[in-house]
Amino acid sequence: MFSKALFKQSVKANGWMWVIITAAECFMLSCVMVISGNGNVGQVKNSVEDTIIKGEIDSALKSRALYYYDLSDGGLENFDNYYVADFQADYQDVSSYIPTFDAWALTKPVKTSSETDEEYQARLTAWQAKMPKGQTISEQYYQLLFQNWSSAMPSQTSYASSDDYLKAMQTWQANKPDALKTSSQAAFYQATNELKDAVLKEAEANGYKDNSQESNEMLGAVMYALKPTSDFNSIFTANSEEVPADYDVSSLIQHINSGDIQTYLSSDERNSYRQDRSRISSSVFLGDNMSKQSTVDTLLETLSKYGVDETKYATFGYTYTNIKGMSSSAIVSFQARFDYELEAIDKKNSEGGYASNDDYLKAKADLKVSLKKELSLSLLASLPTDVSKAIEDVGQMDLYGLIVGSVFYKIAGLLLPIIYAIMASNNLVSTQVDTGSMAYVLSTGTKRKTVTFTQICFLILSLLGMFICTLITSCICWSSVSVSDSGLNYAKLCLINLGAFLVLFAISGLNFFTSCHFDRTKNSMALGGGLSIFFLVATILGLFGSPVIPSVVRFPALNNFNYVSLITLFDVISITDQTTDFIWKFAILFAIGLCGYIAGSIRFDKKDLPL
Repeated sequence: MFSKALFKQSVKANGWMWVIITAAECFMLSCVMVISGNGNVGQVKNSVEDTIIKGEIDSALKSRALYYYDLSDGGLENFDNYYVADFQADYQDVSSYIPTFDAWALTKPVKTSSETDEEYQARLTAWQAKMPKGQTISEQYYQLLFQNWSSAMPSQTSYASSDDYLKAMQTWQANKPDALKTSSQAAFYQATNELKDAVLKEAEANGYKDNSQESNEMLGAVMYALKPTSDFNSIFTANSEEVPADYDVSSLIQHINSGDIQTYLSSDERNSYRQDRSRISSSVFLGDNMSKQSTVDTLLETLSKYGVDETKYATFGYTYTNIKGMSSSAIVSFQARFDYELEAIDKKNSEGGYASNDDYLKAKADLKVSLKKELSLSLLASLPTDVSKAIEDVGQMDLYGLIVGSVFYKIAGLLLPIIYAIMASNNLVSTQVDTGSMAYVLSTGTKRKTVTFTQICFLILSLLGMFICTLITSCICWSSVSVSDSGLNYAKLCLINLGAFLVLFAISGLNFFTSCHFDRTKNSMALGGGLSIFFLVATILGLFGSPVIPSVVRFPALNNFNYVSLITLFDVISITDQTTDFIWKFAILFAIGLCGYIAGSIRFDKKDLPL
């Protein structure tokens, strides 16, 4: 079945062609793997991916800044309304309460020289029992303020002269709590609690549980804008920021007294004050939250699947200062756009363009929502859908795996081996029949089955040797490059080389059949070689329509060529993605090649030769 002499003859006839093509194949493979591995292919991919990631983070930060700003601005507006209503009610209550309380305070017993401490304490206790009860918060506030004021009364023994003592008493008397001061502080306390309850109620309506991270975040955004106590100064001082002044309620009191408080609440002056305060606090609040190590660790855990570690994240520049600046810029842009476009809505409303006030308010609300969405769009979302999808594809794809697997092994790397398979298949049978040398071989007593079996062995072994060489070359090259984000590894390279060999096994089987079927080399090469080159060209065209190509340069219609190419069964993507689809496709390639060799052998054994 096997002829050593014929095998040696085949080696001698096709050996140099095999050496040249194998050397060229290995050289091209090494150039592709080393140059693309040590070049800027990975840098391009990483740059695109980093741009996408940074764009998405920027979008999220801007969106969060506008969210905080909206909460803060709306919260301060609600606080003003709460404060005005509470102040007016408290002022009426405490104004009628103060004279009664002061009259009672004036009756405070004075210890006489003739009574004992126990007797004085009994009179003092009886006096305190007659204190007018505070029924409202403002009345109770006045009691507290009065007691604090009373306990701060200067002692004559603490001053060196009567003049100093007199001045201290005058100052103390001037600080006596009155209805205005009491109502202001009581209303501030009440309005703060009402605002807190409103924010928590909104958080609950949004599905956030009490004391959850989300509800605390909402409450913090509002309270840092209001800054009801000095406890909220820490976030500013910790970031070397100037602590904002206490929230201005004196202007509210002034306009309450002048009778135009409702006009003032909706005036540009008050709106600008609330907006500026909300912008500053929201930017500081977001910058502080996002620069905390705990927040960064949580974000890195999410971004780790994109290859973003702490070092790479640091290069993005998300420091407190940068986040604060980005947030403030987004808020300023939003408010400027909102004010500008609101003028058109107001003008339309003044001209009767809205059927009802509800329609007008809805138009304002829709404008706010659309602007917030527009100003917080990510890089991808701000681009046309096709372009953004293409950039995302590039950022997520394995460019090195694409170049090595789909471009070289599936196209460029198959060209020379296919040419070898075509030439060698025809040299082994049809060319010898065509030139008459087959008559000499058969005249030596060599059987036809021996001829075909020997030639098949040579062809398969030569192709196997060729791809063993490319496998060794690819493994050596892979060990010399550093492509951390590629899906390739030694096991996958072995499977890719096996797939390339099976493609050539199937194509060589087809060409061996045509070589055995036809007596003329031109006919066998026309059919077998023509189909082989067609498969390769169809694969090239099909590549530009396949999903492995970014959508920006993809032509979906060209994907149809993949359905008419035998090489499509070489599924590199399945190998790199670690799926099992390539197994049954490899089996089909093996079956096609085996059928080609068997059918060729049978045909050659039974046909009449022109000897």
